[in-house]
Amino acid sequence: MNGYRGKILRVDLSAGSTSVTSIDEKLLRQFIGGAGLGTRLLYDMIDKDTDPLGPENPLLYLTGPLCGTMAPTGSKSTFCSKSPKTGLLGYSTVGGHLGADLKFAGYDGIIFTGTAEEPSYLLVENSDVEIKRAKHLWGQDTIRVWEELKEETGHKNAGIARIGIAGENLVKYASIIVDHHRAAGRAGLGAVMGSKKLKAVVIHGTNRKVPVADEKGMREYASGLNEDKKEDPSFRMYSDLGTAGFTDMASMMWGSLPAGYYTVSDFDTYNLSGTSVRETILTGKSACYRCPIGCGRVIEIPEGKYKMDKYAGPELEVTGTMGSLILNNNVEAVAYANKVLNMLGIDTISGGNTIAFAYYLFKEGRIKAKDLDGITPEWGEIDSGVALAEKIAKREGIGDVMAEGALQLGEKFGAANLAVQVNGLELPQHDPRGFSGHAIGYATSPRGACHMSADMYNVQMGQPNEAFRIESEDRFANEADIVARLQDFRALTNSAVSCNFYPMDGDQLLKLLQLATGWDMSIEELVQTGERIFTMMRLLNLKLGYDVREEKLPELILKPLEGATEGHVPDIEAQLKTWYEYRGWNRKTGRPPKDKLEKLGLGDLT
Repeated sequence: MNGYRGKILRVDLSAGSTSVTSIDEKLLRQFIGGAGLGTRLLYDMIDKDTDPLGPENPLLYLTGPLCGTMAPTGSKSTFCSKSPKTGLLGYSTVGGHLGADLKFAGYDGIIFTGTAEEPSYLLVENSDVEIKRAKHLWGQDTIRVWEELKEETGHKNAGIARIGIAGENLVKYASIIVDHHRAAGRAGLGAVMGSKKLKAVVIHGTNRKVPVADEKGMREYASGLNEDKKEDPSFRMYSDLGTAGFTDMASMMWGSLPAGYYTVSDFDTYNLSGTSVRETILTGKSACYRCPIGCGRVIEIPEGKYKMDKYAGPELEVTGTMGSLILNNNVEAVAYANKVLNMLGIDTISGGNTIAFAYYLFKEGRIKAKDLDGITPEWGEIDSGVALAEKIAKREGIGDVMAEGALQLGEKFGAANLAVQVNGLELPQHDPRGFSGHAIGYATSPRGACHMSADMYNVQMGQPNEAFRIESEDRFANEADIVARLQDFRALTNSAVSCNFYPMDGDQLLKLLQLATGWDMSIEELVQTGERIFTMMRLLNLKLGYDVREEKLPELILKPLEGATEGHVPDIEAQLKTWYEYRGWNRKTGRPPKDKLEKLGLGDLT
C-alpha cells in the first residue's frame, strides 16, 4: 500500500494490552488520513453521551500518506478525540518528527482506549510495543519529561509526545508537546491524555523507507516545488522571521492582530515582531522533518529578569495572547511566558486568551484582586499572567474556573457575553474585523474558533488556489462561498497531512498524493474528497449535539475599531446566508440533505 503502512496500533490502557489492525484502502481514499480519517473513525466510537474525560473516549493519533516521505513538510500528524473543551470534534495537528517516526516504526496511527491504572507511557520500538510505568514522570514539566525519557529509553532522537501538569490536572485546554516543543495545542487533547493517565508516547522507528508509488518522481517534484516556493513572499517571511514575522503587518497594515483584549485599535508591536526577535534574542532556527521553511526560532536570554537557556522562540499566536492582547511589548517577557506555558502544557491560544480576559475584566472593574487570589493584572505587565498560568495548571484557587476557559470565567462573574470564543473555543490571533472571511470561518469551524481550518488571512492578502476556485477580491467582502471552498481544501491538507504555512495549492497537493499513493485521482475527485471530509466533520458534530444557534461571533468582535480595520465589522448573518446557500445545507438544522450525502458517499450515515 503506497504512502501508507496499512496498519493501526491499538492500545487498550485499561487492559494493558496492544494489538495491530489493518486499514481498508477504500476508507483511506475517501478520508486520506489525519483529521479526515480520525473523524470517520470517531463517528463509530463516540456520541453525545461520551464523557470526553472518561475511559470510553478514544484518543487517536494519525499520520497521512505524505508523512515520512520526501513530500515538503512530510512530518505532520494529528491527534483526534472528543474535545473536553467544546464537547465537539477535537483535532490538533502538530509537526516535529513524531509522525515520521511512527511511519518508520511501521504504523499509520495509534488508537488509545480505556484508562491506565497508574501513570504510564507508551514505548514503540518498531514492532516491539510496551506500556511502561510513568509514576516518576507524573508531576514533571514537559522539558524534564523529554530529557528523562530520552535517557531512560536510550533513544536520543526518538519522537516524544508528552503532557505537563495541566494535562494531568485535566485543564480543558491542555496541550500535547511534541519533540522540540511543538504543540498540539487546540481542543484540550492534553487533558484527554491526562484522563487516561498517559504521560507520554515515545516512538523509535528504524525503517525510514516509506513506500511511495513513484520514488524518483516524488524526489524530483518535491525538490522542484521547494525551489519554486523559495520565491514566495510568505515562504521567505516564515523562513527568515518565523511566524511572528507577520506581527507588524497583521497589526499595522491589516488590524488583524488583536490588542487590549480585542478593544484597542492602535498598539505598537515592533518590539514583539520576528524582526525584533532576530535583532535581540535569536540564536538559531529549527525545522520539522522534511520542512524547507524552518519557521521555528531558537532563542536565548543570557541575563535579566527573564533569563533563560536556549529554547523555542515565540510564534505568532503567543506573541498575540501574551503580548498585544495584554498590551505587553516586551519580547523577552513574551518568550519567557511562552516557555512557561509550554512547560506546564497549556495551549498558548486558549490559555493566553483566558488570561487576557482576566486582565480585561480586572481593568473594567468587573473583578477585584480578591477574585484573583490577590493577583492584580495590569495592561503591559506579564508577571500576573504567568502567575495565573501556574494557578490554572494546578487548578488552584481562581485557576480552577480559569482552567475551564474564558466562557466559564465570564459566567462566574456575569460577563459571559464578553468572552471572545465560539462554541467554547477561544479565538486565535486573527481578528475578523481585519479579514472578514475569518468571521464565517470561526462561526462554522468544526472545532470552534479556528484559523487553521480556513486561513482566510492568506487568501485575502492575495494567495489564490485556482483548482479550488479560491481567490479573494476584498478583505472586507462577504466571501463566505470562498471560505467554504477553503474549508474543504484545508480539510484535505489537515488529512494529507501537510503544513498550512507551506504555500501549496490544489494541483500541487494532488500531484504529491498521486506520487505517494499511485491513485489515479483527478482534481474533481480531490475537490469532492475535501467536501466529503468537511461534511463528515459536520455529521460527527451533529451527532455530538452541535447547535446552529452557536454559529455567531462574540460581542467584542462586533464593535468597530478605528485604525487599520477602518471601522469594519463583518456581517455574520449575511455570511451565514451565503455559506449555507453555497453548501446547500439546511440553515435551521445545520444538516446536509440526503442527496448531498449520497453524492459524497455518506448516505449510510445519519
